[in-house]
Amino acid sequence: MNVKAIVMAVLLSLIATNAVAMARLYAVVGAGYSDIETNELSEQDVSYRVVVGHQFHRQWHVEAGFYRLADKINDNQTRKDEITADAIYLGVTGKATGSVGELYYRLGVANVSLQHSVTDNEGNCSGNTSDVGQNRCQYDDDTIAGLLGLGFDYAVATNTFVRFEAEYLRGKDGFDASILSLGIRYDFN
Repeated sequence: MNVKAIVMAVLLSLIATNAVAMARLYAVVGAGYSDIETNELSEQDVSYRVVVGHQFHRQWHVEAGFYRLADKINDNQTRKDEITADAIYLGVTGKATGSVGELYYRLGVANVSLQHSVTDNEGNCSGNTSDVGQNRCQYDDDTIAGLLGLGFDYAVATNTFVRFEAEYLRGKDGFDASILSLGIRYDFN
């Protein structure tokens, strides 16, 4: 199933929901830097995210979101590396509210989709495939990763916050991702 289609369906259903049902609901849009490593590759790229959250207790929130961790093409005279990494996640966020904002931590689980291909300039399998694995030109796999995050939502207006965030994801096959991001959180209530 296409991750983008799922995210768009969730966002459209939220827009169609009336204001009463959206009490304690918020959305976050952000961008940042990601550093991804697996057994077969290491890459840094600009990342972005879309998150929807719901406060179910004074200090606890549940969040679901989409990350674009990497979408990069490294093209040189002899070979072309294409890397794409997306993730959808579900997490629980604990918050401590202060006078200027909210400090929070997040624990969650993510489904990370990684695609990596190495070809020569004509699109054929590159002779040097050791970067991708044993005799493979393409790597396309999903992995489950644990997620740990720490951040601060700085209040700039009623229902509007600037979000500073650092996250770490770790999964099977040596998957590690570190993410630093800046975003905007809007509370619908």
